[in-house]
Amino acid sequence: MTTSLTIGDYEITAVLDGPSLPRDPGTIFTDVPPEAWDPYRSIALTPEGKWHPDWRGHLIRATNGEGPTILVDAGMGDVVNEHTGESGKLLENLAALGVQPEDIDIVVTTHCHGDHIGWNVTYDGDTPRLTFPNATHWIAERDWEHYSKPENENPAFDKSVKPLESLGALKLIPGVEQLAPGISTLPTNGHTPGHQCILIESGGTTAVITGDLFHSVAQVTEQSWCPTFDWNTAMSTQSRKGILMLAATQDWIVFTGHLATGSSIGNVVTEGGKSVWKPL
Repeated sequence: MTTSLTIGDYEITAVLDGPSLPRDPGTIFTDVPPEAWDPYRSIALTPEGKWHPDWRGHLIRATNGEGPTILVDAGMGDVVNEHTGESGKLLENLAALGVQPEDIDIVVTTHCHGDHIGWNVTYDGDTPRLTFPNATHWIAERDWEHYSKPENENPAFDKSVKPLESLGALKLIPGVEQLAPGISTLPTNGHTPGHQCILIESGGTTAVITGDLFHSVAQVTEQSWCPTFDWNTAMSTQSRKGILMLAATQDWIVFTGHLATGSSIGNVVTEGGKSVWKPL
């Protein structure tokens, strides 16, 4: 069960925050008829026919111990999940890797949905505190501008992203930005206005952390399938197709945001004229 890989000078580790609620795929992919799932049921759905993603972040550390310790996405957070009865386990799972909150130098957010920003801020009563006290939070400028507008009210954003500004931990980025040598943001707008992947190029190998570029393994083949969460489906489809083409033709290693733990890291390969997912 692969949860960590070394990419050149960096170790990238998938860090579980917890499982989400199993859902009927028809309520998430509303334009996909039930029979269209038939070729993918064994790989994309539970035995009960449910879509059951995980929530996770990704930890990036230099193998020589130098440079910033980077967390990509911060899970759902410390609120008790009404479906599992437990709060997120991201901090516990980071501790198991020998990483404490104060060790994180950069938190880079792929997008400002609640299951990717939850641990940014914790609260002492009504007072927000930085969960990662030494970290700067890199947020896409387009997401910040979008969710800051009253007509786009987002309680998760208000709780977990807005306080970063007054806490002095916010860094807004307009596009491609380098986090460390060989590591940069890669705008892939569509799921949200500022959705971004993280590109790692080191030691002759390229990897990408995809955030919510796709939510189901079936979308690696059915690249025009879009979940209800996508803000702009034309843009998200274009972004998905572009990154998956690069991943397939350039042999990228792909770290996904929501595929099941143990099969969330893999390659996009071509079989029978179609793109398919091959977990590592």
